[in-house]
Amino acid sequence: MPQPPERIPLSARELILTLMDSTSARALSASYLIAAGRLFEMDPGSIRVALARLVREGSLTGAGRGRYALGSRAGTLHSLVKNWSRAEASLVDWEGDWLTVLVGHLARSNKAAVRGNERALNLFGFAEMASGLWVRPANLARTLDQVRADLLELGLVPGSLCAQIRQFAPPEQLDPEALWQTAALTQRYHDNVRILRESTERIHDLDDAAAARETLLIGREVTRAILLDPLLPDALVDADARRQMIDAMRGYDRIGKAYWREFFQQHEQAAG
Repeated sequence: MPQPPERIPLSARELILTLMDSTSARALSASYLIAAGRLFEMDPGSIRVALARLVREGSLTGAGRGRYALGSRAGTLHSLVKNWSRAEASLVDWEGDWLTVLVGHLARSNKAAVRGNERALNLFGFAEMASGLWVRPANLARTLDQVRADLLELGLVPGSLCAQIRQFAPPEQLDPEALWQTAALTQRYHDNVRILRESTERIHDLDDAAAARETLLIGREVTRAILLDPLLPDALVDADARRQMIDAMRGYDRIGKAYWREFFQQHEQAAG
C-alpha cells in the first residue's frame, strides 16, 4: 500500500544528478557542483565522494578536466526521473485489464532481492493485492514484455512472473482505495498545487541563490510525488487533479531552472 512521501534529506548524489538536467550545458564542473552544494550546507568532500561513486557506477562520465556529464548507465531510473513532466504521455485509455506480477513463489530470505522487487514495483505503480501478488491497471503505453524489461532493470528478480488479465474473483478483493489510497492521492494533488503556488509567490522576495535553493527543494518533493504516483486511470482516481499538479509543476520547473541557469552563469563568469 503506498504511503505519503517522507521528507528525505537531500543527498550529494541526488543534488548532482538533479543539477545535470538544470542547464543546457553538456557537462558541469566539480567547482560548480561544490558551489551549489554549499547552498544546501554540503561540504566539498561529500560532493567529491559522490562524484567519484557516480563515475565508478557509470551514471556519470568524465568530460574533460574536472568536468562531468551523464554516463551511459543512467538507465531506466534516470529516464523516469528526467521525464516526469511527460508522465501522462506514458498512459493509454484503460479497458479494464490488469497487469500482475507474482513474486510469492520466490524465497524471501534474500532481503536485498525483496527490497529490489518492492522498489521496482512501487516505481511502476503496482500495489500488493495479496502476499506476493502485485497488480496495477493495464493503462501503460507499454507491452507486457516492455514493462517486465523495465522492472528487471529497476531490480525485479528475474524469476518473477508477469501477466495481463481481465478479471479477479472475487472482484471485491481488488479495492483501489485500500491498495492505492485514492482519496489521499487526490488530496495530495491539490496540496501540491497549493504548495507550488505559495512558493512561487514567496520566492520573489528572496535573493537569487535562496530562490534557487527553494525551487530545487520544493520541486524535488513534488516531482517525487509524480514519480511515485501510480498513474491510475480516470475511473479509479481524480486524474484531472493529477494533471493539474503536473501542469503546475511544469511551470514551477521553468521558474526554478531560470534561477539555476543564472547561478550557473555567475559561477562560470567568476571561474573564467
